[in-house]
Amino acid sequence: MTIRLKIGTVKSKADVTRTGVFQAVFKLDQTEDVRYVTPYGNSQQGFIAIPPAGSQVLCLYEDSVNLEGDELRGNFYIGSVMGAITGLNKDVPLDISELPQAAEDFISYVEKDKPGLAGPNIPEGMFPEMTEDQKGSWPRRFQDMYDGKGVVPEAIGITNYGGDAFKISERYNSTERSKQPFQDFRVGIMSGNGKRIEAVDSPIVDGIVMTNEHRGKDFFIWSSGMSAQSPFAQGEYHMRTHGPVNMYTLMNRFHIWVEDGLNVEIENKSTSSKSYGGGINCDGRTDGAGDPSTGLGDPGTGGYKASRQGVFGNESTGCIQLLSHHNNISVRALEQDSVVYVNTPGPHSKVIVESGGTVDIVANKKITLQSDLEVEINAPLVQLNGSTEVEINGKEVDINGGTVHIDGGPNIYLNDDADGADSGGYTP
Repeated sequence: MTIRLKIGTVKSKADVTRTGVFQAVFKLDQTEDVRYVTPYGNSQQGFIAIPPAGSQVLCLYEDSVNLEGDELRGNFYIGSVMGAITGLNKDVPLDISELPQAAEDFISYVEKDKPGLAGPNIPEGMFPEMTEDQKGSWPRRFQDMYDGKGVVPEAIGITNYGGDAFKISERYNSTERSKQPFQDFRVGIMSGNGKRIEAVDSPIVDGIVMTNEHRGKDFFIWSSGMSAQSPFAQGEYHMRTHGPVNMYTLMNRFHIWVEDGLNVEIENKSTSSKSYGGGINCDGRTDGAGDPSTGLGDPGTGGYKASRQGVFGNESTGCIQLLSHHNNISVRALEQDSVVYVNTPGPHSKVIVESGGTVDIVANKKITLQSDLEVEINAPLVQLNGSTEVEINGKEVDINGGTVHIDGGPNIYLNDDADGADSGGYTP
C-alpha cells in the first residue's frame, strides 16, 4: 500500500451528507470529494475547521484499485497551504469567480429579520434541518452550522465531550435563498451547561453578550450598534435576570446620573401574584371575600387584596423602597419651575408621612390643603402664626396670638378664654 500526497483548490464546502465532505479541484480541473480530517475529535467532540472555497489544500490518498471499499479509499484533508494565492490551483490557474459554487461563500448580506437572541426560536422547517443520523456526525455545539444554507458548514472551533467550546460562527443567507434572510456572525466561549461570553456582529444583536443556562431569562448585552431589526440602541447596557440584583460598594460612593440625555426611571411592575404572608382585608374581613378564585377583597367596600395587611398593606412585592440607615434621604428638583409630584390615584390609596420628630412644610408662597371630603387636624395644641387675620367662610376674623381650638363641633372658637367664655371669638 502506497500513501500519496496531492495539492488542490477547494471548490465548494457544500455537502448534502453534512459529514464534512468538500469538493476540491486537482489536475486538469478534476473535481473530487475530500473527507475532512480533524487533529482531534469524533462525533461528540472535536476541532472543526473545514477549509473555505479557494483554499489550497494538502490531501492524502491511496489510488490502488485493490483498495476499493476499504476505509482508506478516497482523499483525506490533512491541512491547508498557507501563503498560497486564494483561488489558484497548483497546476491550472483558476479564478475564484469561475467556480460555480464557491461564490456562495462570499455573497454579501442583504437584510435580516430572523428572531434574535431575545426572541423566539427559529420555526421548525424554516431552514433545512439535519436528520438525526446526520446530527450524529457532529458534536452538539456544531449541529447548527448548516442552518444558513442547508449544505454549507459555517462554523469553526473546538469542543469537548461535555459541550465546552470555543466557536466562530459565520452563518448567513440572503434574499436570493430565503424569504427570511439572516446573519449570525459571532465568536465566543461557552460551557457545557450553556454559559456563554460572545462577541456578536449581527443586525439584531451587535455587541458583547453574556448569558447562562437560563436561556432568555438571564443575559447581559452591551450593544455597539443598532439597526431597524434590533431592539437595542447603540451603546445600550441591557441586563435581564430572573434572580435578585445586588450592587454595592464597601467603602465609596454609589453614583448614577444622566449627563445630557433622557430620564432616570425606576419602575416596578410586579403584581400581588408573587406576594407572601397572610392578613386581613382593610375592612376587617378575613375570608378574602370578593372573588373566591383569587381571594381578593371587594374593592367597592375598600377591601385590600387578601394577601395585604396592616397600614401599608403587604409589602412583600410590588414596592419601591428607599432606606437610609444612618443619614438623610433627599428629593430635590432644582429647576426654576420644577415639580415634585406624588400621585396615588386609587380610590382607597393613602399618602402617609410618619415621623418620630417634626414634619415641616415650608414654602415661600402659597400652601394649599384641599379635599373633596374632609380636612382633619388632630393635636393637643394647634397654632396659626404669621398673620393677624384669617378668613372663614368669606369673613375676616382677628387672631391675636391666642390658642385656636378646632374640635369638630358645630362651632369654631378663636381666642376664647380658658373657661370657654366668648371673648372676641367667631361662630360661623
